[in-house]
Formats: sequence, C-alpha cells, structure tokens
Amino acid sequence: MLFSNLLAATTPLHMHSLHHMHKHGLDHVVIQLPEERYEYAELEEIFAVTKTKPQAFRMPHSLGLGTHHFPLEDWKYWLTTTAPLLDQKSAGIIVHGSTVALGDIFAYLDKRPRQFHALHDYKTQYVERFIEQLLTLQQIAHPLGISLLVENAPMGGSYYFEPGNNAIHPALRTPRHLLRITEATKAKLCFHSAHARVTSHALSYMHRSRSLFGAATEKEILNASRTWIDFYEKVKEKTALVLLSYATSWGDTPETNRIPFPASTYPELLQFAEVVHEQVPIALDLQGNDLYVKQMMDTLRQLKNR
Repeated sequence: MLFSNLLAATTPLHMHSLHHMHKHGLDHVVIQLPEERYEYAELEEIFAVTKTKPQAFRMPHSLGLGTHHFPLEDWKYWLTTTAPLLDQKSAGIIVHGSTVALGDIFAYLDKRPRQFHALHDYKTQYVERFIEQLLTLQQIAHPLGISLLVENAPMGGSYYFEPGNNAIHPALRTPRHLLRITEATKAKLCFHSAHARVTSHALSYMHRSRSLFGAATEKEILNASRTWIDFYEKVKEKTALVLLSYATSWGDTPETNRIPFPASTYPELLQFAEVVHEQVPIALDLQGNDLYVKQMMDTLRQLKNR
C-alpha cells in the first residue's frame, strides 16, 4: 500500500456499505451520521455485525457551526451516544461549518453600503461564532474523552450553480481561518483533500483572473494555497485525520467531488505520500461507493510498487 498510515474509509451508516468496506479490508470507518437518531445499542450492534470499528463520526449535515442555528441538545445527544464507541486510538468527532444562503450575505452587505470591509467582517463574525460554539461543545466532549476535529470547507453546497441552490461556505476554506480556530480552541483539524483542491484552485483562479465570486474576499484570495498539498502543509501540524479523495472544477456534484484520483494525478498522490504525517489516519472519502473504493485501493497498491 502507498501509505503506511492506518487506512480507513468513510461511509454512511448503512449495513450494506459497512459490509463492503470490511470486504475490502477496511475495518476502520469514518461514519457520516444521519439526521435521524440512533441509540447506542443500535450502533454497537451495527459495528459488531459488520466487523467494523469507528475511527471517527462526522456530525449530521444539519449540525454545522458558525451561524445562529445551534441546537445544543442535539449535539449533546450525539456526543454522549457516540463517545462509548470511540477509544483512545480513534480520531474523534468531525465538526463542520454551516452553509449560508448568498441572499443572506447580500442582505448583510446591503445594510452596510459604505463599509468597504463588510464581507470580511461577515466572515470574521462567522469564524468567531464558530469558535464560541466549539468551545461550548468541548466542555461536553472533553469529559467524555473525545476530541472534536474541524473540517476544512468546500466553496459551496451541492449543485451550486443550479437555480435555487445558492448555499455557500463563507469561511473555513483557507488555512488562515482554520489556524485561527485551532489557536483559539486548541482543537485539531480534519483535512479534506477534495475540499482543499476545490478551494485552492478556485481561489487561485480568482487571483489570476482578478475576479471575485463565490463570496470570496481579496484577503481570502491572497492567502489561498496554490494546491491542496500546499494547503495540507500549512495545517499539517494541526491535522489529526485526513479524508482522502479527488475533486475537479467546483466539486458540487457526485461526479466531481469525493471521487478516486485519476491516473493523470498520480504524481499528486505520490507527492502527498512524501509529506503526510505517518501517524495520522487516512480515510478514503469516496461516498461509500464500492466501485470507487476498489478503484482507489487498486491505485494505492499500484503506486506502492513504483
């Protein structure tokens, strides 16, 4: 295998998908938690039957941080329910930023027509609110013996350019915001390679073309990494888990995000293998797709023999 790191796979909480991960020799899994609640006994039985072990849990999509929506009781439920399933070798709980509607950002800016840095201020408030909420959650998580890992964000939500789909990630798209969060909370990061590839390429394009879109600020563009590997190297010392997959273009569809690395990008994988911290677990984040996982495992074996 190309990496000597502990290798896992991300998957939804489905028996079928977990069975297939075990079949591929991936007994450690990163679970995307569903919106509906499961009890501890149900989760314990699922992992026992599928012979898999949770390396981390990613919180339900609706439980993002950074906005005023912060249902603490839901957070308490999932933290206390999943904690007994994680041990000291587990990575922990992955937390992510909430998307916001572009219309909400425009409404904020319209109220401040004379404030040149209004968009920057909006992002700063989002990050500071994220920090405040994360500190609150750490007071619950730390006594339970679990760590909270902050995931870097993509540019926007799914099918971003389709009518009616205008969700955007206002922050956590560059190392600068992530390092600000780790400094304030001492939390570690969950580095998502596909997200980093999308944001690095998009923001670098804006720099080259001198154009602004996707609710980006000049400061965000100027501080963007050139590539996803540069992004990783800036946050390497703060990273406790890597979610590995490929993305192209805006990465807002199942066909362009969280997919296997094509042959043309194998040099990127080889370069990443040289710089990734050998003690950090790597999870293949491939939508729980059995064919994608097989393809990626074959690629890692092939590259090991080079």
